[in-house]
Amino acid sequence: MTDIVQSAGWIIYYLDNEWEPRYLLIKRHALSWKIEWVAPKWKIQIGEKVEEAAIREVSEECWIPKNLLRLRQKIGMTSLRSSETKKGHLDKDVTYFLMKYEWDPDQIKLIDGEWYIWIYKWANIQEVLRLLYYEDIRELIRKSYLTIREEKKHRSIQQDFLKKLW
Repeated sequence: MTDIVQSAGWIIYYLDNEWEPRYLLIKRHALSWKIEWVAPKWKIQIGEKVEEAAIREVSEECWIPKNLLRLRQKIGMTSLRSSETKKGHLDKDVTYFLMKYEWDPDQIKLIDGEWYIWIYKWANIQEVLRLLYYEDIRELIRKSYLTIREEKKHRSIQQDFLKKLW
C-alpha cells in the first residue's frame, strides 16, 4: 500500500477594474507528459499544518510576500488515485484554499519547481473553465467565483445602505 501524498493548493485571485476575479493559472507537465494549465499546489512538509503550507508555498514559489495574500477560506478538496505503473503510482489528496492577492498582478515571479514550466496567466472565469482539464478543479473555481460574487453583492447592499444614512 502506497502512502497518500498530502498537498496544499490554492485558488489565487485578484479583482480587476470591474471587480471581477482573475485567477492565477500555471502551466505544468502532467504525469502523461502533456502540458496543462493548473491551479498551483505543492506537498505539505512533515509536521506542517495545511493552512501554513498553502501560504508558505505560494509565497516561496510565486515570490509573493505573505503580507500581500489574504487567506479567505478552505474551498474544498480533490483526490487522485492512480495505479498506472508505467508513469508512476500516485495517490494524492489536495486541500485547496481561496486566497486573494492584493497587489500588482504583473509582479509575480515564478521560480523553478517540480513539473512546472513557469508560465502563468491571470484568467477570467470563462478562460479558467475552458483551460482547466480536471472537472473537480473547475468545480472548485466555480465555487470560489460564487463566493466572491456573493461577497460583492453584500458589499454593494452595505454601501447602498450607508449612502441612505448620509
